[in-house]
Amino acid sequence: MTGRNDARTAAGRKRGTAWGYRARYGAAGAAGAALLGVIALALLPIARPAPVFSPGATPRPAATTATVQPSGLSLARTTATAQPSRLSAPRATATTRATRRAAPPAPRAIDKIDHIVFIIKENRSFDHYFGRFPGADGATTGRTSTGEVVPLGEAPDQVTPDISHAASAAYQAYNDGRMDAFDRIPGAVDLGVNDAYTQMYPRDIPRYWAYARRFTLDDHFFSTIMGPSLPNHLVTIAAQAAGVNSNPIFAGSAAFNDTSWGCDAPRGTYVRTLSPTRKEGRAFPCFDMATLADRLDAKGIGWRYYAPPQRQAGYVWSTFDAIRHIRYGPQWRANIFPWGLFERDVAHGRLAPVTWLVTDTAHSEHPPASTCLGESATVSEVNAVMRSRFWKNTAIIVTWDDFGGFYDHIAPPQYDQLGWGPRVPALVISPYARRGAVDHTPYSFAALLRLVEERYGLAPLAASDAGSPALGNSFDFAAPPAAPYILPPPVCPIIPGVSISGNATGKRGQNVIELAGAPHIVDLIGHAGDLTIATHSPRGPQVVTITDGTRVLGRDGRPLDPAALRVGDILLRQGATAQDESAAGVTIEGRILRLDAARDTIALGVRTVLQATDARLALRGLGVTTRQVVTVELNEGTTLVARGGAAIAAGLRAGTLVSATGVLNYRTGVMLRTRTITVRDARVVPAATLLSTRDIF
Repeated sequence: MTGRNDARTAAGRKRGTAWGYRARYGAAGAAGAALLGVIALALLPIARPAPVFSPGATPRPAATTATVQPSGLSLARTTATAQPSRLSAPRATATTRATRRAAPPAPRAIDKIDHIVFIIKENRSFDHYFGRFPGADGATTGRTSTGEVVPLGEAPDQVTPDISHAASAAYQAYNDGRMDAFDRIPGAVDLGVNDAYTQMYPRDIPRYWAYARRFTLDDHFFSTIMGPSLPNHLVTIAAQAAGVNSNPIFAGSAAFNDTSWGCDAPRGTYVRTLSPTRKEGRAFPCFDMATLADRLDAKGIGWRYYAPPQRQAGYVWSTFDAIRHIRYGPQWRANIFPWGLFERDVAHGRLAPVTWLVTDTAHSEHPPASTCLGESATVSEVNAVMRSRFWKNTAIIVTWDDFGGFYDHIAPPQYDQLGWGPRVPALVISPYARRGAVDHTPYSFAALLRLVEERYGLAPLAASDAGSPALGNSFDFAAPPAAPYILPPPVCPIIPGVSISGNATGKRGQNVIELAGAPHIVDLIGHAGDLTIATHSPRGPQVVTITDGTRVLGRDGRPLDPAALRVGDILLRQGATAQDESAAGVTIEGRILRLDAARDTIALGVRTVLQATDARLALRGLGVTTRQVVTVELNEGTTLVARGGAAIAAGLRAGTLVSATGVLNYRTGVMLRTRTITVRDARVVPAATLLSTRDIF
């Protein structure tokens, strides 16, 4: 098991530095700021207590969901200057002229923000998280490579296997702007379950949806690079990726480096690069390019980067490790901190003007990591700011680094040889964020840097941030500031540990849920309405009793009928929760191989898409389809329906393409408690013919 507290207690301690008027202007400045604060407080209305979001309750949205269309809105507000009366104005003297020349510039609206926090999570597309959000440009169906439009099913809490999100996979899914080939990338389909075409429902990520309803959701926010984590993380600190379009790889092998992605990577590590003329190359992942941190240092503006420390899972996302002069300079010790210290620092009055925050792998939301656990970590971090004195002048932007292989229906604009990449979610959480708004302005990660540059008067780093809007349409500085919105953590399923490497290719065995040594069921005994389960593990035998008060879940983290439990299944137990890690409620697609009326079963030929071993296919991001058989058990409650949903009495025959919805046991390849069989087509094949899997693909 991977626990939040375990990850954080492992983090080292560093002494922080406070930023404020005293540090910036000395004691006199601090006294003046205090006096201004007293005057400001006297003019403010009485603050309302922070609303608390109750578990299970639906957050109260605004009367209407505001949408913001792209515009040239600037963050700087226009300030009218009163002209002096000719009758009353004293004659100008040298002293008064000098005073006017030395007058400070008019205040800007953006100056209400003194702290900017970037929380960067992993591997989710916009439609995967917010495709169902009212008022957003989302989708609940998606077009596949066959031209068929399919519903986006409900995603599990831990998606496994990890879907390829390499540059080649992103371009394959993009398919010249058609956005219809996500089902062809490695890892997209497993045992007939199309994980690439799934999305979270509001009940799956209720806190993220609560933030979107209360603050601002950016629905045209794109990853900057058509590729995986490292190049996109580089953009978040440097406005460019140095031509990189891959995660680090060990030379001479297909193994991805899962220990370090930067200057301290093992010898032989390289990343793939692509020049503006599309010339491919390789480079050691240690670069000397200007970063936003350098611009901040030059002006004496504080910054911190919170990330897992070296030798902790997730250190690969500590992106300043890839910047030579920072990794081996004084900034590394002064500004890079273990991610688990962020909340403690904020509680002790330490929040830099600019902060980046990435988590360890367990809390990152990178599949197969738990979405619920990742959401819980984000809520805890946002709550820490909201409970502090910093909330009143802070902007928090929560975003995800790449699409993770999940479907999105909007084709990203293509500005250069590296992208943009597919859309990712972005939440703007601030007292000055637009209330309940959806901002349709096209943004990329460069907008994060532009926001900082505009706030602190910094020169842009590259053409990307120089030409980017600064998230201006996501703020409303004229409105009264919003009160803190404290949310409780979500109630999560049992979450086994994960092992996540740097592999972005969808290769099996690289990014996995760790279940070695987990207890498995050896016997099931029903008695007086209860179910007694005998399990065995290397620790010895155990007995689990399932009663009416037991919460039984499947591997998707959602309720599971105890009747679906089978001998041999992996069964985890935590308090009053039992979780079968072998079974989950899903919809699978396949062609009927044969029907067995005596056993009330259907043999379905289904697909699994794996990483290609052929270098030419792999280069194109194409997976290889393997053929497997799933046995679908029918029961009295199984309904046969046509594609439109209307019930039909007959029509199944060998060769028919169908979808089956029920509980799939991944271990045995059997679908139990089947609810519906949906006929997708009717390719006629003689009923007496027994087909092999080779005949249906």
